[in-house]
Amino acid sequence: MKRPRREVSIFSLSALDVLATATGTFVLIVVILMPYYRKTFTAGAALEEVRAAVATTRAEVPQLEERIATERAATADAEAERARLLAEIARLRAGTSADAAAAADAQAAAAARQEKIDRLKNTINERIVKQLDVVFVIDTTRSMETALEELGYALRGVARILERLVPSVRIGVVSYRDRDTGLPPIQRFMPADTKTGLDRIVRFVQTLGVSPRGGMTREEDLYLGLTEALAMPFRPDAKQSVVVIGDAATHWPDRQATLARARRFADSGRQRSISTLFVATPISLRYGQGDRAFFQALAEAGRGSFNDHAGEMIESILLSTLVDPT
Repeated sequence: MKRPRREVSIFSLSALDVLATATGTFVLIVVILMPYYRKTFTAGAALEEVRAAVATTRAEVPQLEERIATERAATADAEAERARLLAEIARLRAGTSADAAAAADAQAAAAARQEKIDRLKNTINERIVKQLDVVFVIDTTRSMETALEELGYALRGVARILERLVPSVRIGVVSYRDRDTGLPPIQRFMPADTKTGLDRIVRFVQTLGVSPRGGMTREEDLYLGLTEALAMPFRPDAKQSVVVIGDAATHWPDRQATLARARRFADSGRQRSISTLFVATPISLRYGQGDRAFFQALAEAGRGSFNDHAGEMIESILLSTLVDPT
């Protein structure tokens, strides 16, 4: 009897199926997981970028904190300024009535000045003066320093205006100071024609200078200065105008003699006059209005005009020189 053959088969259809299934499963798993692998790689790069941004932000934190502190300080300053402005508004509202009164006083003063200017225009339009001799009598004591500087700057303009109004103008100058200072009390510049001698006139006034030492009394040697001015060589046919500029009266013993001399000068000729320009200085304000009253009396005695110097020196001098007090 024939013995049956037995063969052992390593591979079978079932083994191939298992192998194929395993291979397919691996491929499927790779296909499924590959996108997540890529996302994980991209997320890592993004994480690095975030970490770099965080480091940059941390580096900027001190600057941001400093900016915040600056903004807070600016805000505090703004609040303080706002509070100040509110307080100022309240103060202005409270002072409305006082401002209204001050405005009324200013309007009254402006009206008075306009009246003087109108009178000056009337005098200018008449042009009745063909010759004019003006002598300025100037107080050069220490309290008059500012007024003296103003006169030096204004004198050229004054001369040019007078030349337009009068065909022939001469200007002289007398300065005075107290005799008890030990310095020469009088300096003089004889009347000179403005068309040829204006530079010399202006230079003389600008180089006068105030006294380096004060006197023993508040009053000044105005009488001495006026006496020197009235002795100047005036032209007989000219309008003769003396303008006294100062902030203090003459000494008490000389007051009546000063007024009498001014009166005699004015009475001796229809075209003669003595005008006064009172300058308010700290010294004159400290001692009241007595000095101002003397300047008013001197202008009245000299049949001239009295003016307070409270504006431009040119305007004050023209009012004192040309305006007829009547």
